[in-house]
Amino acid sequence: MRRNTFSLIFAVLGMLSLNQLVMAQSRDADFDANGIVEFGDFIVFAKAFGSNQSTFDLDGNGRVDFRDFVLFAMQYGEGKPEKYISITLPGGAKLDLRWIESGVFLMGSPDSEPGRNDDEGPQHQVTITRGFYLGRYEVTQAQWESVMQTRPWHRRGESQDPGRARFPASFMGWKDVESFIRNLNEEEGSEIYRLPTEAEWEYACRAGTKTRWSFGDDDSRLGDYARYYDNSRSVIVLADGRTVYGSREAQEAGGVFPNPWGLYDMHGNVAEWVQDYLGPYKVDAQIDPKGPPEPVGDGPPEYNHVVRGGTYMDDGQALRSAARWIGWAGSIRIGFRLVKEHR
Repeated sequence: MRRNTFSLIFAVLGMLSLNQLVMAQSRDADFDANGIVEFGDFIVFAKAFGSNQSTFDLDGNGRVDFRDFVLFAMQYGEGKPEKYISITLPGGAKLDLRWIESGVFLMGSPDSEPGRNDDEGPQHQVTITRGFYLGRYEVTQAQWESVMQTRPWHRRGESQDPGRARFPASFMGWKDVESFIRNLNEEEGSEIYRLPTEAEWEYACRAGTKTRWSFGDDDSRLGDYARYYDNSRSVIVLADGRTVYGSREAQEAGGVFPNPWGLYDMHGNVAEWVQDYLGPYKVDAQIDPKGPPEPVGDGPPEYNHVVRGGTYMDDGQALRSAARWIGWAGSIRIGFRLVKEHR
């Protein structure tokens, strides 16, 4: 929901005098105090509609009514952060993030979608009530080294070349990622960095689309938007200058076109951890959903978290916006991207 959703409401502004407007607008409609008047504020406002709760009585007339709704609409969108930001991580590396506005989307895939797995349904409406910053790229080797001073991807001798600083940090076990995020939050002095929830990830991946991939349904375009089985071979330059192709592996972050919201490698390259444990979807509409509170499968908890996006070794079906898998702890094909909360 956006400011223009309320455009028809402004026709009734004549009901309010200028003095009333000035007085009423001095009351803050940022009910959840996150610095933005957005959809989450509308949800709590709607629940209070018709009551006499003073917090939501923007015009001060003793009741929460249509006049307050008009005033809320006038403030909707205020405080929205910059669209793109770049922050400096401990150690000096830069992290580029994109603001993802709150909104509503259909999560999962329809029964008719080619390549669909049963755990992608039922397709259901999801409301994301709070905007967030999301990494434009998967966390890179340079960013990981800047924060952690380690190279987990060397466990199998991969990516020894220092020129691969912009390649995604792979071989990321769940506990590795927890340590990375904990270090960032300790440096910040606040719990503002985390992984996206599964719903937030798919919302950002789809970027307003309902197709199999964020670029549409035409699989002939996969190579323009994703690093996957067909275009992920390493390039090797021989001593005599000839170029040959080696084994399939992750490629430099951002080497393909972004999705409609300017996010790179949401399809392919390395799969990405999300916060949630894998669990079945519910049929009814959800608000800010999260997965099960505890693992539902066998094995250690870290083997039950969801990964999204598919990898450089997968075919196009595994890269669809709705595709979901259980991650393997420490897999060479798993990385992650960060959420930074706006506070």
